[in-house]
Amino acid sequence: MKKEKSKKYLIQVRRKGTRYNEPGEVIGYIWRALRTEAIGNFNPIFCTYNKDKRVLVKSLEGDLSDPFRRYEGYLKSLYIEVDEV
Repeated sequence: MKKEKSKKYLIQVRRKGTRYNEPGEVIGYIWRALRTEAIGNFNPIFCTYNKDKRVLVKSLEGDLSDPFRRYEGYLKSLYIEVDEV
């Protein structure tokens, strides 16, 4: 059976912001497949970064962890926050 490839999305890599819920400056871009994890009614989205480290994916459009509120437009502004440059 042929394994189906996961769709990859363009994700901004940003420095951690200095304020809560305010991402820092864009320092790069990556293409990654997204993975979800069911936690009760919430469904956070993760991707891998820097030697397969799992990081939380966020969107400038709103909260991705609530599957009942997110919509396809959220995928146009995906980002992760990292400590290192």
